[in-house]
Amino acid sequence: MTVRRHRRSWSWVVAVAFGGGASLLAVPRSLHAEEDSATEVAAARALAVDGLKLAQAGKCDEAVPKLERSEKLHHSAIVLSRLGECNVSLGKLVEGTEELRKVLREPLPATPSPALNKAYERAQSALDAAKPRIAALTISLAKAAPPDLHLMVDGQAVPATLIDTELPADPGEHTIEANAPGYLKATAHVTLSSADKKTVSLKLETDPNAPVVAPHASETVAAGAARPEQGTARPATEESNAPPAASHAAPNHAAAYVAWGMGVVGVGVGSAFGLIAMKDKHDIVAHCGSNSCTPESSESLDSAKRAGNISTIAFGVGGVGLALGTVLYFTVGTGSSQQTGALTPPRSFAGFSRGRATIGPGNVQLAADF
Repeated sequence: MTVRRHRRSWSWVVAVAFGGGASLLAVPRSLHAEEDSATEVAAARALAVDGLKLAQAGKCDEAVPKLERSEKLHHSAIVLSRLGECNVSLGKLVEGTEELRKVLREPLPATPSPALNKAYERAQSALDAAKPRIAALTISLAKAAPPDLHLMVDGQAVPATLIDTELPADPGEHTIEANAPGYLKATAHVTLSSADKKTVSLKLETDPNAPVVAPHASETVAAGAARPEQGTARPATEESNAPPAASHAAPNHAAAYVAWGMGVVGVGVGSAFGLIAMKDKHDIVAHCGSNSCTPESSESLDSAKRAGNISTIAFGVGGVGLALGTVLYFTVGTGSSQQTGALTPPRSFAGFSRGRATIGPGNVQLAADF
């Protein structure tokens, strides 16, 4: 038959001064704890010896740091029990009673040592004496808790879910702080006596300097439809009788561009027919070199005359178009138009009541009535 051997819990010895003599107490380790290295155990033993001596001498303020470090390195019910007693004596009732409860929750071994029995008895006695002295603090908000609420009590973070919940607290002065994005920090101070119960109400004010988050486009449209414009509203009759505001438009150069286009076309046509006339002239000179012209030369002469007349007229129209376009471009300024869209004529032509143009063979005439 196979017998499974369990690792046996070890014990170590600490020296504790009682009165005028020293006693060796066996301090067993918890059965459920894992093995620590020899270095950690030796260091924990040295810290525990110093801490227990200081606690026995009534110097708990010096003993607590050593007992805490010893407990972190290697757990011992005796060390934790004395640490809880010291914290209670220093006014840290909540922390001390929790340490004492932890000791009492550990089951005693089958054959506990006298030192361990004594530690359990002291823990129970200290817990019974400290529990009635614990105060209670309730934190409430004047308005509903905003998202991302940060709650602090004496610099320690407290879950926001504990709002309006009675919290165990040590007697003495406490500082409560509440903060959230977009709000100013709210701070309150309270003094609790032994077994006292108080409620602290905090009011979070909106931070005027907090960055504004741009709303979604749909939210902006909905808000604009639901909220009227800010400022003093004018009476409806005044708005209806007020003349429409003039809208300033850019200068309209369409007429100038049309005139320029006609001018360019005229110059082009004049140039083309001028070239035809020159060609016909050249043919006439070639056939009439001896001052006697053939019938074919007569037709060339007529064609040259027609081409010359057309060229002259086209050049005239082109020149007028270019000149008129230039005048229109520089005389038409930025005008204001009413809602009807009417255009104001240029000042240079405002006095014209009627204008006319006459085109004839070989000439172009422009006239206007004032």
